[in-house]
Amino acid sequence: MNLIEQLEARSGAMKVAELCELLGVDDKHIYRMAARGSLPSFHVGGAVRFDPQEVAKWLRTKYGVIPSDGKKPPAAVRAANQREQRIA
Repeated sequence: MNLIEQLEARSGAMKVAELCELLGVDDKHIYRMAARGSLPSFHVGGAVRFDPQEVAKWLRTKYGVIPSDGKKPPAAVRAANQREQRIA
């Protein structure tokens, strides 16, 4: 099962630590991305949470993976993501 499939199989909001473990990155990196709005997140009180379905959709868009519905992300979205990757 790949990363996107793992996310899509989950239900309920994910905590920062869970997403860190799944993506293999530091919690500070996750917090920065969420604060910049580059990673879809929401707040519950003072805590940051992630909808696994939205994170899966974000990964598909960011890396140009064809969604399970078979529709390719628009070319403009793929081009913007490639520019973002060069800047980061």
